[in-house]
Amino acid sequence: MPSLFQHSADRLAGAAPGWLVETVRPAPARPDPVAMARVAASITGPLLAALAAGTITAGLLPAMGAMAAALADRGGSYRARAVRVAGIAAGGAAGYVAGHAARGLGWWTVAVIVAVSVVSALVSATGAAGSLGGLQLVVMTVLGMGVSFTERPLTGAAAYAAGAAWALLLSVAGRPLRPRAAEESAVAAAYGMLCALVGRWESGRAEAVAAFDAALKNAYDTIMSARSAAPGPDAGRTRLVALLNQAIAVRNALMSLGEEGLDPGPEVAEAVGAIAGVLAGGGLPARPPLPAGSPALRAVCTAVGEALDLATGNRMPEPQAFQRPGLRARAAQAWERMRFGHLARVHTVRLALCMGVAAAFSELHWTQRSYWVMLTVALVLKPDFGSVFARAVQRGLGAVAGAFLGSLVLYAVPYGPAILIPLAVFAALLPYGQQRNWGLMSTFQVPVVVLLVDLLTGAGPRLAEIRLIDTLIGCAIVLVFGYLPWPASWEAPVGPPFADAVTATARYLRGAFGAGPPSTTAHRAAFDALADLRTVFQRALTEPPVVSRRVTTWLPAMTALEQVAEATAATAARARHGAPAPTGEAVEEVAVALEDIAGHVRAGEPVCGRDVRPAHGALEPVAGAVRNLRDTLAARC
Repeated sequence: MPSLFQHSADRLAGAAPGWLVETVRPAPARPDPVAMARVAASITGPLLAALAAGTITAGLLPAMGAMAAALADRGGSYRARAVRVAGIAAGGAAGYVAGHAARGLGWWTVAVIVAVSVVSALVSATGAAGSLGGLQLVVMTVLGMGVSFTERPLTGAAAYAAGAAWALLLSVAGRPLRPRAAEESAVAAAYGMLCALVGRWESGRAEAVAAFDAALKNAYDTIMSARSAAPGPDAGRTRLVALLNQAIAVRNALMSLGEEGLDPGPEVAEAVGAIAGVLAGGGLPARPPLPAGSPALRAVCTAVGEALDLATGNRMPEPQAFQRPGLRARAAQAWERMRFGHLARVHTVRLALCMGVAAAFSELHWTQRSYWVMLTVALVLKPDFGSVFARAVQRGLGAVAGAFLGSLVLYAVPYGPAILIPLAVFAALLPYGQQRNWGLMSTFQVPVVVLLVDLLTGAGPRLAEIRLIDTLIGCAIVLVFGYLPWPASWEAPVGPPFADAVTATARYLRGAFGAGPPSTTAHRAAFDALADLRTVFQRALTEPPVVSRRVTTWLPAMTALEQVAEATAATAARARHGAPAPTGEAVEEVAVALEDIAGHVRAGEPVCGRDVRPAHGALEPVAGAVRNLRDTLAARC
């Protein structure tokens, strides 16, 4: 089967350089009209309410809070959405208060911006909600300093938070009717991708496996984020988790067919399609007959049959013990990430330096609205948004296109409420641009911000030109001070996550044959690590050629590691259905060899250590894959 890493490289390779097409999320086939309508209503709703009250400018701060919250809504459980929006509201409100207090302090504002940037970077290391809240802390501090809002500090903070709450309300409006809708949809999407995998077994299998793994990871994350706040066991959620665990069993059984040179067959495709149909809201199907035969085929039919029983309610999963982590434990984990994370420390220094330079530039008053320079720096330097180089280039290109569009609107539309019409159009296009790449999102975001600011200032078409110049200056600051001088920018950041993925694969090997953590848990950890490695690989390919060329030298090793994980899954599935099981000594021998490889990679040493003796029998495909991994890494030295 073609490698998923090779598939990732092929997607990003092509006529255009990687930094022009970079995106860290799969691009949708078409725009989502529901998401587009929700974002447009989130941003324009506060403005329409303020217009009805007689002063449209009173809706600007709520509209900004709503825009930040609406763009942060990327699915997940209702609880996860609420937590993210709470982080945005808290960060933005605190930033507005800090910025309003620091307005007019002259060069002291540079020190304030640096201090706020340090706090923002540390908070961003705590997790998704902290990342979004930290960004809004910096953004609203800058806006509070540079824009003459009429609201007093607490009033403005409350208005911003109210706008974020409005966007959240639109996002979770369906919760009273279907409290687990997000989790159910995520599980249904995973089985939909599993159905696609069976249908594309002969061609396009690599892409289908990648799509299924991504959907499976998203479904687990969605359920676990909701489950972490549950007061006790929940039968509905237990069933959803059991369905995902069974989806893993089906996937691994399908992979075992490759060892026997078989394909799933029409009966298996019909059964998997029936499961996906039930989870998508269809009726209960008649149970299709499933064939029996070799160990791999028996594994597939057993796994599919049990999944069908779960989906139709013919089998109820056993209750699973779950201990909700306490507030103290979560706080301790967040503190550890802030204090000891190397990437967090590097990002803190880079962000503080670049924001300090941008703030100093703003104090020189060489441009009319130079606070936009600081905004650009803050947005481009977010470490969890992808490649800094790609974002800086795409932001600049998007700003050029967006400024042109904004100028056309300001020339054609007179100042006043009529601006809300093109504003709603650009706001509706934001989710689509966000899913495609950073540059397209900037193309739509620049006109939105220009039109919002024009409602306050009435500056007219000149405003778009000012925004363009300041954006380009901000991108230049990021490249000169936040990218070029840093050694990490010129290294291929693949080694550490690769070592982590090898270690996770060793744990999975032990768990798959009863010598380690539970098989399902270990499988999730191993394939999540491979998915994270794939994301690092995709992002690194969007760096300049001097870096991306080094990254591509890892491609054979990544493909070899992927083959180790797939061989482990396939061998375990066959062993549970009649094929000979490996001995504990053979499993430990191969697992220790994997850990030895991980140790050499993590230490930056040549991989030429422990050999793997031929493991005659059941484990030979795994042992052979590990030998291939070791030899591939040794060839890189």
